[in-house]
Amino acid sequence: MQQQTTSAWIFQELSSVFENQIPSTYKHFYIDLQTYFPLVSLFFPYFPLVVVFMLDHFYSIISMTSNDEKALKKRSIQGCKATLVAAKCAPPEALRAGYPDLKRLGTYFGIYLGVGTVIFYALKNDIRGHKTIDFIDSLYLCVVTMTTVGYGDLVPHSYNAQLVCIFFITVGMCLFGIAVKIAAKYLVVKQQMVMVNALRMSRKIGPVEALKEIESVKIDYNKLKISLIAMAGHYVIGILVLLTIEGMDFTDAIYCAFTTMTTTGFGDETFQELFGRMFAVFWISTGTSCVGQLFLYIAEIYTDIETKKLAKQVISNNIIAKTDLEAADDIKDGKVYGAADMILYKLKEKGKIKQDDISVAMKDLNDVIKDVDVDDVTPPKSAQEK
Repeated sequence: MQQQTTSAWIFQELSSVFENQIPSTYKHFYIDLQTYFPLVSLFFPYFPLVVVFMLDHFYSIISMTSNDEKALKKRSIQGCKATLVAAKCAPPEALRAGYPDLKRLGTYFGIYLGVGTVIFYALKNDIRGHKTIDFIDSLYLCVVTMTTVGYGDLVPHSYNAQLVCIFFITVGMCLFGIAVKIAAKYLVVKQQMVMVNALRMSRKIGPVEALKEIESVKIDYNKLKISLIAMAGHYVIGILVLLTIEGMDFTDAIYCAFTTMTTTGFGDETFQELFGRMFAVFWISTGTSCVGQLFLYIAEIYTDIETKKLAKQVISNNIIAKTDLEAADDIKDGKVYGAADMILYKLKEKGKIKQDDISVAMKDLNDVIKDVDVDDVTPPKSAQEK
């Protein structure tokens, strides 16, 4: 009963903090912060409950289930303007239903780490290299294998262990493939939402005003900046640990940190101490996640820029330029006769037809009109009287 009460209190406190005290502008920082949390449950008994809660909260932010159609109707034009590129206006239900399930991916990674650690622990006698504690070494080897760092300080030396490593390497690559697919789907759905919002704005306030609104929207670079800061923090913390715990000199520490974060993992400089490997389990997992998020944010900014151009191009196609109207005006009476005159003018401008073609067509039309009897077009007298 006491454990349930404590868990409920944790949920309540975290919900209050993240919902009420964190501004919406910095929600993405909370999302980045969650990359530091896996595996902390090894040392804190209630941490699995916290992780489950945070993943659920993260999913609710991504899926935007709170933005229903009624909330969309209450938004002002300024609200849609401020969130056009960020795509925070509620999209149609068909688009919202296709959002990626990040909880499921997190579950897959958790199962991978758990099963991999147990199997490598069972095969501890078939693993050679510098060892500390069997459980920490198994977890360390599983993380190094999953993230494709592959130092080579712990390697299988039996037939069974090699087959297990082949299997886990393949599964790990598939998991990262799923992560790439989710990132791509996120960018595509976001682009669709931006286009939907742009077209809605165009219908509501007109294409000319919509273009002005789109032009005034700024690209959000905050997530990229925070991701760069997180990456720099990872490097600094990793270098400090390598200097103090592993006893490396400054050059070797920087070298090891960069080869690890880029998943190069030459293996000449690795974690050898017990506390160093315990730190590496967290550091490698969160560091490679930060690298992936950094690339995602770069791709997201590029997508936002191109989507903004595409939205402007689509809306511009519905606008007739003022110069075209002036050029199509009849000089004598200052009137535009209609769509037919505009179409003829644009065809002439693009070189599709010539004035001679129009003259020949008009001559044929005049000949047809002259051949028509007046009685054929004049209604009967009785009909006029009625």
